Amino acid sequence: VGVIGGQPKSWKTWLGLDLAISVASGTPCLARFAAVRPGPALVFLAEDRLRDVRARVESVVRSRGLELRHVDLHVIAEPVLRLDQEPDRRRLADTVTRVRPRLLLLDPLVRLHQLDENSSQEVSNLLGYLRGLQREHDVAVVLAHHTSKRAHARHGQALRGTGDIHAWTDVGLYL
Repeated sequence: VGVIGGQPKSWKTWLGLDLAISVASGTPCLARFAAVRPGPALVFLAEDRLRDVRARVESVVRSRGLELRHVDLHVIAEPVLRLDQEPDRRRLADTVTRVRPRLLLLDPLVRLHQLDENSSQEVSNLLGYLRGLQREHDVAVVLAHHTSKRAHARHGQALRGTGDIHAWTDVGLYL
């Protein structure tokens, strides 16, 4: 499990899409880092309209000299995904079971719930669900998440909300 963290408008979504398309196409992420275990990728971009998601995806795919139809990328087209609600958790788990992605990108964390991000009890339940999904389906789970305005020596400690988010993270990319 991992986090792509950064201030708003710091290219978190673009980096997440580049990573997902690398996994889905077997091409290097950022034209440099090999996709070691390529396979299907599943993405949910909560802040973008579906046509904007498609335009972003097509842009990254074209930059690699690929055709979209040859990239095993799946987009969750629902307008809202609330992972603090059991029906949406079941629907996501069913989708992961069906698609069998190697990578699941959820962007941004703040749009996936209506919890108090500062409450470790509330957030840890959501993160526990995602960790369980990762383990049960052998899928890498990547969350895009905003950093706070506080300055920290360690980037992970600058993530908004409870420190449980940083503690949950196996790998963090910070912009």
